[in-house]
Amino acid sequence: MGFGNKVFRSARQQAAFERSFAGRYQMLIKKNPFIFFGVPFCGMIVLGSYWLAGFTAVKFEREDRRIHELNEEDMLSLKKKQRKVDVKEEYYRLQGLADEDWEPVRVERFEGESENVW
Repeated sequence: MGFGNKVFRSARQQAAFERSFAGRYQMLIKKNPFIFFGVPFCGMIVLGSYWLAGFTAVKFEREDRRIHELNEEDMLSLKKKQRKVDVKEEYYRLQGLADEDWEPVRVERFEGESENVW
């Protein structure tokens, strides 16, 4: 129709609409849009954030349960399981000098597989 999204109402229908909750609310929004639309909207955002804080707290509480402080007995058991560290041995191990007994071996290619040589 040519009216777009405006609904055509007869005089009786318009009077009934204006007496209904939706009609009165629509009139109030036209007069004071911030008070009757903006404030409830902002209030829902703030209250929703407060309500959802409980759900996010559960996530952090679960992480805190995973990471807990060690008591004295656990600390002693961890100390007993540690291996002795020799600085020279670690240096050679990190440098890869201790693994001198290897040779580079070329992996055989499948038939028809490219050599990937540029």
